[in-house]
Amino acid sequence: MSEAAISPPPMKKPPRAVRALKALRDRRMAAMALFAFAAGLPMGVTLGLLNAWLTKLGITPSTIGTLSLLTLGYSFKYLWAPIFQTAHPAPLTGFLGGRRSWLLLLQGIMVVLIAIFAFTNPAANIGLVALIALAIALISPTHDIVLDAWRIEVARSDEDKDLMSALYQFGYKSAGFISGFIALLVAARAGWTVTFLMVAFVLALSMIGSIIAPEPASSKKPNADRLSFLPSLPRSVSVPAVTVVSIGWLIGFVMILTFVMQALFSATPPSGGTFVRSEGPWIVGLTVLVPAIVSAVLVFRFGARAAETPVRIANETRADSVLRNLFRAIFDPLMELISRLKWGAVLVLLLALTYRFTDAVWGAFAYPFYLGDQFGALGHSLDDVAIASKFFGVIATILGSLLGAVLIAVLGRMPVFFVGGIVAAATNLLYADLAAGASVLDSFLEISHLGPPLSALADWAAKLSPDVVAADQGQRMARLMVTIFAENLAGGFALVAITAYLTSVVNPRFAAVQYALLASLTMLIGTLGRPWLGEIIERQGYYSVFMITFWLGGVAVVLSIFEWIRQARDTSHATSLVLDQDD
Repeated sequence: MSEAAISPPPMKKPPRAVRALKALRDRRMAAMALFAFAAGLPMGVTLGLLNAWLTKLGITPSTIGTLSLLTLGYSFKYLWAPIFQTAHPAPLTGFLGGRRSWLLLLQGIMVVLIAIFAFTNPAANIGLVALIALAIALISPTHDIVLDAWRIEVARSDEDKDLMSALYQFGYKSAGFISGFIALLVAARAGWTVTFLMVAFVLALSMIGSIIAPEPASSKKPNADRLSFLPSLPRSVSVPAVTVVSIGWLIGFVMILTFVMQALFSATPPSGGTFVRSEGPWIVGLTVLVPAIVSAVLVFRFGARAAETPVRIANETRADSVLRNLFRAIFDPLMELISRLKWGAVLVLLLALTYRFTDAVWGAFAYPFYLGDQFGALGHSLDDVAIASKFFGVIATILGSLLGAVLIAVLGRMPVFFVGGIVAAATNLLYADLAAGASVLDSFLEISHLGPPLSALADWAAKLSPDVVAADQGQRMARLMVTIFAENLAGGFALVAITAYLTSVVNPRFAAVQYALLASLTMLIGTLGRPWLGEIIERQGYYSVFMITFWLGGVAVVLSIFEWIRQARDTSHATSLVLDQDD
């Protein structure tokens, strides 16, 4: 009898859904949900809850816009990501291992910093608030870096990876629900001290994830070899290139920090508009254009080519390690894009910089517009904003994301990408109408018959609120809910579109560093523009700002048309080459 005849038949794997459900019982999944919760809370505090508090204390939009520059750490975290490529135990908590020790330590520091917020007085000491916000904005993205490394290293299968990605989104969104919806309701009833202590306590509870999580077995082992352009360049070329770009980054950071410190502590604060007009282009040039130009020179002038290199090199000096890590973080993703896409890389970088401008710049001023009573702000209560923005708004974001994913599957990536740019810009017109008296929104509510049910919901919310409400609360709340729902629906749609687009243009061999770079750039222009828009709000009101962001959003729409044409042309060219080869 042959060997084939006596071999047992291969065992059939359970369905993917069954395997995913079984994986849910693993402590890694519980830890993942808690880690994601810990990642989402600091972002909600620094970009949302803090701005709501400052608005209620009467801090001006220009100051809030200036403070929001401190969150640029989220845009530049890829620069220090290579430090955590290999796991090294953290001080004090090193007994937990290379990954868990850093997660626990960083979470503990953020708990303390958020708790300190509870006992500060921004009106009297805005500088202390700025320092705390800056610390959180550096520690939180570092926590994200370590968390991503842990998630990748601890996964055992594709089902693990998919399930942990889903749990990450669930935990992150749930954290926003706590730092937004719940926190605003608590602030309206118990005050801001209790609110920040509550958030700190919830973050402390999430530290349990660092205790129950397993330490990845591979955390101290080097990963598989990576592609890098560095080996193809002589040291006499690579060292000056890294030095020039590093000096440019340093100058850009110093310019930003100097402006923030002067704006917060100087007797005569500098103008945010002047900063954006005079120094903003230099910052973008030094942090984006100079690295791109140097990368192009290395590719086309010196003929740099990618080659396999080990993640760690034995007996490497510290100077060589710094050079290699900086080169991989800055140059490798840019050089691969430029060598593969040629001039198309310019379009990719421009779209990364501009596509999310409207929502990136708007985030810092959402609470001042909803809660404030100057410059055309709406003067809503904390309960109003909790229900409209942090409850129905979150639902709208989820629906927008689902709609975008479905349409990408049906229509393709670029049509959805183009439409996403349009709707993200167009919803600014709804906010402009709201700031101007809401005549268009009132007509829509009347025609659609949405006014009565939304007004009834607003009346119910008013009974729960300790704040004084306006006589026309129902109509005002209906306007707010429709506008926020539409904006979040468009925002979720556009977020899926830009995620799909950036994923499509990265090279899988450079996926981690390349996607991190492009995703970080999506927040840069919007963040830099906040001091300028804050100043415009105080001079011209919110209506003018919404009209400006609408027209600026059109830049991404125009660029997406050119990118759509470029991709269609490249696809057509590739098809022609295949047909020619067949002939």
